[in-house]
Amino acid sequence: MPNSSIDFLTKSDLFANQDRLVLDAVLSQGSFETFGPGAIVFKQGDAGDRLYVIKSGVLEVITQPADSTPSVTVAFLGVGEVVGELALLTGSPRSATIKCPENAELFRLDKAVFDDLMASLPGMARSMCEVIARRLEATTLKSRRAESKQLSGNLQFFDLATVIQTLIGSHQTGSLVVSSPTHERVSEIVFFKGNVVRAVFQHLKGDDAVFQLFQSEPEGDFAFTSREVEEQQRPDITLPGISLLMESVRMSDELPMLRERLSDRKRVYKPKVTHLAWTDGESLAAAQDVFACLEKGASIEALEKKSGRCSYSVYKVILTLQAAGQLE
Repeated sequence: MPNSSIDFLTKSDLFANQDRLVLDAVLSQGSFETFGPGAIVFKQGDAGDRLYVIKSGVLEVITQPADSTPSVTVAFLGVGEVVGELALLTGSPRSATIKCPENAELFRLDKAVFDDLMASLPGMARSMCEVIARRLEATTLKSRRAESKQLSGNLQFFDLATVIQTLIGSHQTGSLVVSSPTHERVSEIVFFKGNVVRAVFQHLKGDDAVFQLFQSEPEGDFAFTSREVEEQQRPDITLPGISLLMESVRMSDELPMLRERLSDRKRVYKPKVTHLAWTDGESLAAAQDVFACLEKGASIEALEKKSGRCSYSVYKVILTLQAAGQLE
């Protein structure tokens, strides 16, 4: 059996330390299943009668709170990750719904086969104990072990905010690349132990690059790859990961209302005053960058290209300067 057929198993914490003969035995007793966009692998509350290992694609983990509030996507899982194994051991119902956002190929092991493997292969039983111990420790510490992830898909099937939240919450180190429908690189976000340390979106860098990624409502593909990243002494991101994500979503939600108030993107704005008067300390740097580009007059289109700031900041600064009588 070629090595490529078992590569996905070697990426799994349940099978990574098994020798080749064991992996071949596991493959011979399981089966492969394919799932299309929107397909449900199993539902929260179902009986735990099988486990799956992801060979290709991504799965979405969805939980339904007991109080009947809307379901919540809590994570995305990639190649090599396992779903359903704890229910096989405990006999408890499924604790979450597993959905396939796009396309995925999964390796399936039924409970009877799994029980036989656990009984006949001491190494597998030991690996399972290690998996349970790590997850128990992670739960106790309110954090997840930083297992390497490989996630990719098309953004029409995935919520970008949840993808990034998954990478932050699982303490990933690596890079997330977003490409256009024509496969041109649009953005790259670099993570170090769950923190966002660098970001680029076209000509923008830092916080504003992440903000603009959300404001652009990107289409196309994304791909996260775990890789070594040097810890930045002076990262170009100023906000903690979750704060950066929340601020990105807020700005993206508010931007359409700002655009309605300034509908002519080609109108040229010029300052009435020589020096900027600005009272909000948090947005002062953005205001200074935008104001500096207004010296000879500039449109919103030009400011988005030249100021180094995201669209939300450009609109917000122009509206604030208008209200204060600082623009012609």
